[in-house]
Amino acid sequence: MGVDLVRLERSGGASTWIFPHAMRLSDSELGRLNKMSSYSEEQHQWLRRKGAVHPIDTNIKIVVHGTRDRPVRIVDMKVVPRCGAPLAGSLFESPTAGSEESVQLGFDLDENSPRARTIVNKSQWGGDYFQRKTISLKRDEEITFQVLARTLKHYCEFSLALEILDNGTLVRQAIDDHGKPFKVSALRTRPDEYGTPATDYAAYQEVYVGGLLNLENDGKWRREAPGSRRPA
Repeated sequence: MGVDLVRLERSGGASTWIFPHAMRLSDSELGRLNKMSSYSEEQHQWLRRKGAVHPIDTNIKIVVHGTRDRPVRIVDMKVVPRCGAPLAGSLFESPTAGSEESVQLGFDLDENSPRARTIVNKSQWGGDYFQRKTISLKRDEEITFQVLARTLKHYCEFSLALEILDNGTLVRQAIDDHGKPFKVSALRTRPDEYGTPATDYAAYQEVYVGGLLNLENDGKWRREAPGSRRPA
């Protein structure tokens, strides 16, 4: 089995990020960030290089192809997570106002033993995908997986593994983020005035807001005191 592509993708064009440490940008760094197009891949890559982690869920596109003269069968996909408390370093929040055929799978990292599940209506969990289906690949035949990993409680680092039946032998194909684990963190929350869980800005060491939270400055990023904003 050959792996042609492993790529992190953003959900819905949103641009919210969490850092494991207090991230204080200099004036020149903030100016450089604000010169980039909002929600652009350039901006996303710049933040990732600084150590940014996706909040709540992360999307991973994986393309694999068959390399054997005989068909092989993908019978399962596993996640190998290591989870702890949500990150509380820096929050960068910039909300927005609103293909090829692929297999869409999801892992709920808050479960004790996450399974590869179907996704219903782009966000709701369905049943165990590989309980009902397997995927057969001939030589040079390709399949694309769109994998969603989500947590509402933890910070998780994880890798994935395809379980492949090859001529009666079960083998594992490990998949990670180019030698590093994939990462995702829940947001720090506390109840708002209606009792609904909302982002607890005061829980972070540094906070930067943009998009709809900074419309007076055309949605550009600005730093603000973590305790100055109510949960939202």
